[in-house]
Amino acid sequence: MYLIGEFSKIAHVSSRQLRHYDQLGLLKPVYTDPTTGYRYYSAKQLPQLNRILALKEMGLSLEQIKRLLADNISLDELRGMLEMKKAQIEQMVYEELARIRRIESRIEQIDVEGQMGDYDVVVKSVPAQRYLSMREVCHSPEMTVQFASRLYQTLPSQVGQGVLGAFVMVLYSEEFDPTHLDLGLGFVVGDAVADDFALALDAETRLTVSTLPAVREMLTITRFGVNQNCYNVLAMWAEANGYRLYGQMREVVLQFAPPDSLDDLVMEIQYPAERVLPAGDVPPFEALGG
Repeated sequence: MYLIGEFSKIAHVSSRQLRHYDQLGLLKPVYTDPTTGYRYYSAKQLPQLNRILALKEMGLSLEQIKRLLADNISLDELRGMLEMKKAQIEQMVYEELARIRRIESRIEQIDVEGQMGDYDVVVKSVPAQRYLSMREVCHSPEMTVQFASRLYQTLPSQVGQGVLGAFVMVLYSEEFDPTHLDLGLGFVVGDAVADDFALALDAETRLTVSTLPAVREMLTITRFGVNQNCYNVLAMWAEANGYRLYGQMREVVLQFAPPDSLDDLVMEIQYPAERVLPAGDVPPFEALGG
């Protein structure tokens, strides 16, 4: 038998770690002197210690290892436990590779443009939202702003303060044509507004409640004023990071501004996206014309 210090040298495991395994019931010494408290280990315990270390290297927790060793679980259970751990690690690797690619894209953007850039893209998960809105075809950006201003100024007084959430514009058009924009214009609302609620502003303008669907990955960018360059930045970021844009773009007003002071407008552009390339297979920035 070996004292804990001697066994520690043979096993290449610290005495502190061996004491911890003893406390958890993972690897108890074959004998503990009742007088001195000295722990004694046997060379026959090395295979069990090596199994603990090997499972720990695979990422299993000490509690999982204890259950595995104590309960004598079946091979199917062990396989399931390892498969789950493998999936967790693969997800972590996927996320870290994606993060590396985003860092590389930012570094290359700095190298190409000589600056940080005016916009930052953030990937968000957006829940389903109830939407009190109207649908209108606007034939100019000015017309869009006029409709938005009208709703923004009149609805709070008709529906009630505190009932309406963010003002949202949804682009339903399949392609962007500033002379023919098929838009949804309205407010996010809570449960205080019934599903069958409807509001007529005039004979031709009627708002009803619908649902904006949840989006698992929404590329977002904050826009100040009427600068349209953010759309180009968002599209280039998506391509450089292996995403495909799809579905209906949203503009969420964070700070409204009347038509005569649009420079004070603050809104978040939201575009649904899905990854079409694994993080490690994203083409280099140079190949995308960056």
